[in-house]
Amino acid sequence: MNTLRLVGCVLLLTIILSLSSVAAFAQAATFTATPSPVPPGQTVTFTGNPVIPVTVSNVKVTLWFYNSAGGYVGSASETGLNFTANQPTPVTITYSTSSSLAVGTYTYNLSYYNSDGSHVSGAPGQTNDGSFVVGTSSGASYTITPSPNPVTPGQTVTFYASLNPNVTYSGAKVTLWFYNSSGGYIGSASKTGVNFTAGQSTSVIITYATSSSLAVGTYTYNLSYYNSSGTALAGATGQVDAGSFTVAAAGMISPVCASAVVVGLKWSAVSGAATYNISRNGSNIVTGTALLTYTDQGVAASTAYTYVLSALNSSGSTVSTQTLHLTTPAATPTGDAAYCPSSVIAGMTWNWSTGFNQQNGSDLWPNTWGADGNIYLFFGDGGGFFGSNNIGRASFGIGELTGSIPAAGTTPQITTVNAINVYGGFNGTHSSTINGKTNSIMAIGSNFYALGGIYQSGEGGPSGGPNHYEMIHSTGNAYSWVSNYSSWIFCSDQTSPTGLCPTSFVNFGAGNAGAIDNYVYLLGATEDNFIGDGTLGLCSCTYLARVLNDNTSLLTKASYQVYTGVNAAGVAQWSNTWSNMQPIFVDHGPRPMHLGKMVYNSALQRFISAAQGGSVNQAAFFDSPNPWGPFTTIAYYNSNLDKTGGWGNLGDGTFAGGHGDSMGINFMNKWTSSNGLTMWATFSSNGTASSNASLTALQGQDMDSFSVVSVTLTLH
Repeated sequence: MNTLRLVGCVLLLTIILSLSSVAAFAQAATFTATPSPVPPGQTVTFTGNPVIPVTVSNVKVTLWFYNSAGGYVGSASETGLNFTANQPTPVTITYSTSSSLAVGTYTYNLSYYNSDGSHVSGAPGQTNDGSFVVGTSSGASYTITPSPNPVTPGQTVTFYASLNPNVTYSGAKVTLWFYNSSGGYIGSASKTGVNFTAGQSTSVIITYATSSSLAVGTYTYNLSYYNSSGTALAGATGQVDAGSFTVAAAGMISPVCASAVVVGLKWSAVSGAATYNISRNGSNIVTGTALLTYTDQGVAASTAYTYVLSALNSSGSTVSTQTLHLTTPAATPTGDAAYCPSSVIAGMTWNWSTGFNQQNGSDLWPNTWGADGNIYLFFGDGGGFFGSNNIGRASFGIGELTGSIPAAGTTPQITTVNAINVYGGFNGTHSSTINGKTNSIMAIGSNFYALGGIYQSGEGGPSGGPNHYEMIHSTGNAYSWVSNYSSWIFCSDQTSPTGLCPTSFVNFGAGNAGAIDNYVYLLGATEDNFIGDGTLGLCSCTYLARVLNDNTSLLTKASYQVYTGVNAAGVAQWSNTWSNMQPIFVDHGPRPMHLGKMVYNSALQRFISAAQGGSVNQAAFFDSPNPWGPFTTIAYYNSNLDKTGGWGNLGDGTFAGGHGDSMGINFMNKWTSSNGLTMWATFSSNGTASSNASLTALQGQDMDSFSVVSVTLTLH
């Protein structure tokens, strides 16, 4: 497969803290268990910020669980963590309790391990580190995070909530009631049609448009639950003083984040201002924006900056100015992220212990959710499900997965009952008649589309990568694939090196249900960076195209538009002239990564993107409210310079010569949980996985195979 030649980095926000007093107690580890009590058979999440007195990379942190009699009941871990001596490190560990686990209180011990399984020297761990409760029904719980906070009068504030009223009910209404500091009622906001399951947290997003005359100050809110008839939801107790948000005066520029490669800025609206300018150390970097945020990717490590925000009225006269002084921290060894941390998703935990691998000699595995409710997956240069390089081998194959989402905390069962090959591959129901590759597949109604290349005369094959990129389509099913080469192609090694090569669809629901509009969106790279050798520059830039979601437009190159930036109000702009395209995502760091895949998480109302560098274990994940951004970082897993560590610890330093390449991390939207907090992804690579790979079934095995793993998201 001709893989992308972009290399990469994403975000690990560096915060410089003074921790001279921390060394005195050497270690501090306090974990919070959520939910607690937890019903048997459900997942409990432990979050904490442990401190150890040594600097060490690629650490595994493990919690060992015991009943009240001291009997061992299980363990859970997070791997690939990097600790700096005497500085707190965020750790999130999920533990799937057994459905037969007895009601009671359980304690846990804490341990730290190196990548070879030995204990971390100087970090002895703790016994009786904490406890959690298993109960037949958990108590009600909630977290509610307002964003932005502070908010200016007249601005909309969004409340991202994780709610567990401890009842099972469909179609509930959730309401927040807002009060000023004197207890005076000022308004309310609601979300209807919410489905709750007793003992489980549900993601709920509520928006509230503040009044333009709302006074500066702090406002509290109460939480209430109602049934579909508008009366109080039986058994669901609301919460008085469930949280607060702040209304701030105009101006007040402040940093959202500051790292060696990025500074995020925000400010509140200024009365009478129409636009804003920003200068950095005396030079303008933003002019005429009506937005209230800016991401500055033109900074360097360990450098002092002075930002001046100028508010201008409609005549261009200055209304006010605000000044901010800051110094960026030093660069981190594994690289720093190009974007600030997400204000919605606090982090992610990859559940490697319940991952699955099937050795079948097939790579890539992008997928889509068909209108028939099944998952369709492309596989290349192998036998597909249950095949091998010698049995059922196909260059361009399609597999099908049926059945429901795997139960929480379980390993998927990929068997001949729920997995078949429908185009090529072992026991394929239809023969594969074309040779080629695809990076992405998408179902739109009953039709299927793929982005890739079909081998034509002079392009070689069947392994490797074609030297052009086109739309392949199959009408009415997933096994009647036709090349579009004779009509047109997106790009090739003979077209413009700066032209667009669309590389991945943005996937939504079954058959593209739930799409945000009538367009199909496609991520892309320049031809030189995707097919060529990158001689025009290795900018880790990701571009975006769109096309109306009808069969005629999808198969007509002139119908495609490219993203050309946003206007002063932040509205995306589009053009049919491809040379006008502007990137949606840029990483200027020394170890950059590019966006490769994107799906829409409808429960969280966020687009979730995966980025990778040159190695399979260089990965990072982002969220955004639109396909074009603005992007914020969920998690960052860059490998060490010797290619150990990183995402899943899949590399072991033996991948010189092109082995262990990034071939895509592909989220499976059908397998996303109803609350949006658990997602599954397929991945593959070439070469042999590390003997210390986090996915046990893949340790020392060929990564040219089918692997799938779930991830648990946590909200702020």
